[in-house]
Amino acid sequence: MRKYQWLLAFMALAVVARWGSFFISVINHDESTYIVIADEMLRGEVYLRDLIDTKPIGIFWIYAALIKLTGGSILALRIAASCVVGLGSFGLFMAGERVTGGKNFVASGGTRVGIAAGLIYLFICSLFTYYGVSPNTEIFFNVFTIASVALAVAPRLNSRSADPAWHWPVTGFLLGLAMIIKPFAAAEALAIGLFMVWYYGRQKAWGRIITSGAMLVGAFALPLLFVYLYYQQLGMLDQLMFYTFDVSAAYPIELPWYLRLKYMGDYLLRFSPFVILGGGALVQAWRWRSREEPNNKLLPSLLEREKLQWGIYLLLQFALVTVVVLLTGKRFGHYQVQLHPVVALLAAMWWAPGTTVFPWLRRPGLRKYSFVLIFLVASMLGTAHYFAYAKKRDEPPKIAAYFKDKLGADETIFIINGFQISYHLLDKPVPTPYIHSSLLFYDHHVRAFQIDEVAEANRILNDPAVQYLVRRREDANAETPLTERLLPAFEEVDEIGDRLLVYRRKRME
Repeated sequence: MRKYQWLLAFMALAVVARWGSFFISVINHDESTYIVIADEMLRGEVYLRDLIDTKPIGIFWIYAALIKLTGGSILALRIAASCVVGLGSFGLFMAGERVTGGKNFVASGGTRVGIAAGLIYLFICSLFTYYGVSPNTEIFFNVFTIASVALAVAPRLNSRSADPAWHWPVTGFLLGLAMIIKPFAAAEALAIGLFMVWYYGRQKAWGRIITSGAMLVGAFALPLLFVYLYYQQLGMLDQLMFYTFDVSAAYPIELPWYLRLKYMGDYLLRFSPFVILGGGALVQAWRWRSREEPNNKLLPSLLEREKLQWGIYLLLQFALVTVVVLLTGKRFGHYQVQLHPVVALLAAMWWAPGTTVFPWLRRPGLRKYSFVLIFLVASMLGTAHYFAYAKKRDEPPKIAAYFKDKLGADETIFIINGFQISYHLLDKPVPTPYIHSSLLFYDHHVRAFQIDEVAEANRILNDPAVQYLVRRREDANAETPLTERLLPAFEEVDEIGDRLLVYRRKRME
């Protein structure tokens, strides 16, 4: 198959493996936030002034573009997110092929490694709700960090590849794009920078370290500079600095070290088959790094050394990403999606030429029917998601249906603590800049963002467009100064299902 055909194949397979998650309105409230903020930006609102969240602006620009391209339906946006996963798989395919393949030299082996890396990534992104099924920033910025590794690292660990200078500015630009989606991408940027210093340092090419490093860092700064200049021309540098640095510094929480270890252990156990495959291949590469075959005194040892160097780089990237993920003290599964590319590439080493560990897995029958089995597994996974999500409550479509004919053209609602995707379904503006419900209803976020809850309640009360409130019947997190200020101005008038209460603004007498 041609390379672009692999891209289409990975995208199609990602859709097959994830289709069952396309129909529920909320998989994760982060995705809802991206969509709703993107809606507001398309209406002319400005992020960090009219709209507030913890993320850099990049993810909202991406969703604004996706809404324009797809029309904005949840189904279409989920298909687009699946294609992004497929794009990441294709990047890993290229990385695996480049590091172990080459013209006239184990080319088929390189293709096997690339296919394996892409498929492993696709499946581990499509297994668990909070580890890749829910579209989050990680699956988007992974595309850029994966492309960076495929361009700058993989070919340089293959002695049969060239070392073109243009790789470095392109790599820097890709990493800069990843950074404006989520700053956690600094881990991959540091790993690639350290690799560059090692690569040229062992050749004593000190001039290349300086020139390549300058191109890498200069291009890396371009997306960051664009964001800076965007906010400068809006006169919003103070807001940019506050939300980028002050809020980020207050965002981490204290977490005992043993819970951090448990968090990482949970990840490694979830994906232990792939961790074991990669570990076995890495151990063999270490043991065979200087082994020579009687009839060929160069290629076996050369290949094992290259695999070992590749494995060591991947372990470095894994370690740096782990540090960044653990710094926040939070144990969100989607943070660890950033580790998926490393796990996929490590596990794919098992398919590299010369690897003999776990020989009982290499059954000819499995290889013969491998593509059929892969499609069947993907189909079963997609079907399993369909039945799993069909059992979950889906309140936002009910909210949207209830208010569809009740709201005037200039009217909107305020939903207390959650269900923000309802604004997208109703095509109504949000009466607060704090879109993600946790920002207004979780104490550590209120403190980090320095939110005056009573002032925010007054903002909503002073907006005549807000005619209704919606809240859960029981919600301990919603008992805040904001709701204490809001509720006396509204009266309970109805219910939506058995969990939601509807309040209407009291009429002035």
